[in-house]
Amino acid sequence: MPGDGGVSSRTADAKMTGFRRVWGIPPRRMAATAKAFLLGFLVAVPVCGDTKEPRDAILRITNGEWPPFTSRAFVHGGVLSRIVADAFAQEGIEVRYGYFPWKRAYAYARDGIWDGSVGWAPTPAHLRDLRMSDPVIHVDKALYHLKGVSFDWKTIDDLRRWRIGGTAGYSYGPEWDKAVLEGRLKVEEVALDEQNIDKLVTGRVDAVAMEVDVAEYLIRTRLSKADADRIVRHPSLLVSTPVCLSLSRKLRDAPALIERFNRGLAKLKASGRYSGYLAESRKGGYLPVEPGGD
Repeated sequence: MPGDGGVSSRTADAKMTGFRRVWGIPPRRMAATAKAFLLGFLVAVPVCGDTKEPRDAILRITNGEWPPFTSRAFVHGGVLSRIVADAFAQEGIEVRYGYFPWKRAYAYARDGIWDGSVGWAPTPAHLRDLRMSDPVIHVDKALYHLKGVSFDWKTIDDLRRWRIGGTAGYSYGPEWDKAVLEGRLKVEEVALDEQNIDKLVTGRVDAVAMEVDVAEYLIRTRLSKADADRIVRHPSLLVSTPVCLSLSRKLRDAPALIERFNRGLAKLKASGRYSGYLAESRKGGYLPVEPGGD
């Protein structure tokens, strides 16, 4: 998840800000920056919401693979990508996405090579590097287990008797992190969420911690119906993490752009479109369309 690291007003002349920034960097960084700039044009995907207002700016926002929230292959680039683009569109601003590995996506936004990044959690470290919007989405994390297993928990210490799977590098909340650090909770970590789903189905762990939307996506797309029907989510959440649009602190108009984005996001919510986008995503509405499909 990028949030764990875990996705505005400008006048017409601001369309050229990215160009001036790129060519104004120190010579020792010119080659790497120019490569990133050109690559962005090769992979950028314009995603525009419906608006009758004139477009007075184009923002270049880094993105990455975090299905079902963001993916180059998904319809509208995934639900988070769509919400960010449409919120800006309410304010007459066009978003163009470039897809990179998340570490690079973050660095390009932090360093001002790109204007911002689609979504990160407002951690102290991220707030030092980037200007953050109001929360765009909240990412819930919970524990999944097999039907027939009398799995239950109320406190983190209740989990000590179970074989628990997690994904390396992820935070599942301050209480979880503290218990792991203190050795009160042992977690079998893997590199990918997909691996945890496989371990759960084959009985190699009793429960796995996972982002709810990601888990539902993997269960829907990775497993047979028979295996998918065997998995249930425990009703208690581990943590709910806000994810915010993030703009570079090197971007001259970033504070005003954040204000405009927040206004656009509020308009989306008031119109009902915001909740509609989330509902569509959770029904699989943004999954990639197979060649020859409808």
